[in-house]
Amino acid sequence: MSCKPYEIMTCTEIREILHRRASGEQELLDAILEVDVASLYYHTHSYYLQEKYYHDRYPNDFATWVADQVRDRVLSERLSVLDLFTIKNLESLRWELCYIIESHIDAIGYSPRALLGDPFEFVRSHDVVLPSGLVLRNASDLRKAIETMSVDSLYYHFFKDVFGRGLHLGSLVQWVLEDLRDERTGKLLADVNPYKLHSDRLRSELLRTLDSVGGKS
Repeated sequence: MSCKPYEIMTCTEIREILHRRASGEQELLDAILEVDVASLYYHTHSYYLQEKYYHDRYPNDFATWVADQVRDRVLSERLSVLDLFTIKNLESLRWELCYIIESHIDAIGYSPRALLGDPFEFVRSHDVVLPSGLVLRNASDLRKAIETMSVDSLYYHFFKDVFGRGLHLGSLVQWVLEDLRDERTGKLLADVNPYKLHSDRLRSELLRTLDSVGGKS
């Protein structure tokens, strides 16, 4: 079945240092309340685009800094289990981060600081989004694209084009639902949690999902 073409995109980040630092947990909380939400997105999502996945113990920059520089294991563990798949909104992300940090400071009665460590440096990224050259016209094209698209394209379509736009579904899944008119496949793809999977495993899980509904080429 042919339908409206869908173009697979790719993206890269241009990072901007915001000159906002935090040397302790209260300062981190204050900054999170005030910085551009694009910075919060960067510090919770760059892990999935860069090589941090192979090296960091924690899946976001806040948890990593609290663990390595402040040496507060309790707060770092709480920040590391932040459920981005269910938040789906940048302002909600801000308030969830604030709640975790504020409730921790209230519980222990003081604000730990990075006395011998480096301060947290807030950064945000500007994404450059470009066509990848892959164009989908049917279900067979979809499977071939998932199989061959770059890590940057996977990141764009299953992270940036979803959470980054404050949506529950990215435009690729919407295309499956609305243009392919394949509700079953679209819903199954929407249920795949990319935050639990490295890019290689995410690709495998997406292919497995397509194959389970007869999407083999």
